[in-house]
Amino acid sequence: MKLLLLGTGTSHGVPVIGCDCKVCKSNDKHDKRLRSAALLTTERGTNILIDVGPDFRMQALEHHINSLDAVLLTHSHADHLHGIDDLRIFSCDMWKKPENPKALKQYEAPPVPIYTNKNTLNDLSCRFAYFFIPVKEGGGHARVELKEAVKPFVIDEVTITPVPMMHGHLQTVGWLFTRTDENGKKVSAGYLTDCNYISPQSIELVQSAAGIKEGGVIKELVIDGLRIKKHSTHFCIQEAMEAASQIGAQNVWMTHLTHESSHSEYAAYMNEHKAEYPGITGTAAPSYDGLELNI
Repeated sequence: MKLLLLGTGTSHGVPVIGCDCKVCKSNDKHDKRLRSAALLTTERGTNILIDVGPDFRMQALEHHINSLDAVLLTHSHADHLHGIDDLRIFSCDMWKKPENPKALKQYEAPPVPIYTNKNTLNDLSCRFAYFFIPVKEGGGHARVELKEAVKPFVIDEVTITPVPMMHGHLQTVGWLFTRTDENGKKVSAGYLTDCNYISPQSIELVQSAAGIKEGGVIKELVIDGLRIKKHSTHFCIQEAMEAASQIGAQNVWMTHLTHESSHSEYAAYMNEHKAEYPGITGTAAPSYDGLELNI
């Protein structure tokens, strides 16, 4: 399976509107960050989207996302949810089907399942109430099916484990993806954002689901590491590295990054401090838009 990072920026994105700092003016493509989201693609081509923020349309066009089988939401903040209307390209509820046969596919498709925690489902149902009202005219809306994720579930032979986390006072959901390799060992990838606290119970949940004691590995971990300085609702870089070390991931990638440091500055900072976190046995680096991780 493959995890593609569609966006790795914080809620403003990078560059930030109206900002002329050196990072926002940088010519380095690694300093261009859309709002955080990712796409997991299984061996058989099933596409699972993680978060659907306001940049989703551009992300889908950039990476040729022509099909979508499920959506996982971390939480309901706008930078992770407010591109949801664009899901109607994949499944649409419309009062009258179009006459063009080529356009029928999305109107005949089943609802897109959306998995998340209870409070996010409640927020989604309130903010996008029109999704759940029968369409009487106009261009239609996305057809979705809401599913509360309280325990692991399987999509196309990938076990998906919801991981409770805290983002300030808001409970969010991280996600662990696990497959079994040809030797019967579990191989996993984690996507943990937005958060500033992961409880010992959640860390144990991740390790258990990944089969660490049985020889399983967490090959790749993408984790919220907002900036170098501490923040009230996000991990800073070293806090994220500490959490990743406790979890025991091989390779660790920071996401949800701000414009306060450049990609190269984040990389140098992480390299300087990596030895302090022996649980990270491989790479520790800032992620970037378009990064592909093969698991």
